[in-house]
Amino acid sequence: MKTNLSKRMSVITGFVIFFGVLNILLLLVKAENAVGIWSNPLGKWDEEWYAWKVVVLIGYVIFGLIANILTMVFMVNSIKSIKCGEFFSKCNANIIWWSAPIYFLSSLCANNFAIIYGVSYFMIYPGTFFTPLLLIGIAIIYSAGVRLSEENRLTV
Repeated sequence: MKTNLSKRMSVITGFVIFFGVLNILLLLVKAENAVGIWSNPLGKWDEEWYAWKVVVLIGYVIFGLIANILTMVFMVNSIKSIKCGEFFSKCNANIIWWSAPIYFLSSLCANNFAIIYGVSYFMIYPGTFFTPLLLIGIAIIYSAGVRLSEENRLTV
């Protein structure tokens, strides 16, 4: 049973890592197109909203990278945990807790990335708040699973 589950998790982790790396590359290409390091910049880097454009661009890159890396680390930790005979790990619980504010900031910057191209208003979508709240709920449930698995280990 453990080997079957770990084989399936390995395949899923492979997909997550592949798409995570692909997403990181697309994120970096989008940022490069806006700045124009190797090509002409597509962003409008005039004086209006300049500081906000820089904050959005840096936040988009940093929080996007962190969100993708957290997802990949979560999956790798899940495989390690399953191979050790446990499903819930404290490390993964911490990753889920940290993913909520990281996703919020990443989503906020991604939603407002159009400011770099000249849009002059701030946008907030419902998913910007809903998804982090959902992640917090998942983190609470996962943390309860960690506590229950620790208690079961002590009673056996």
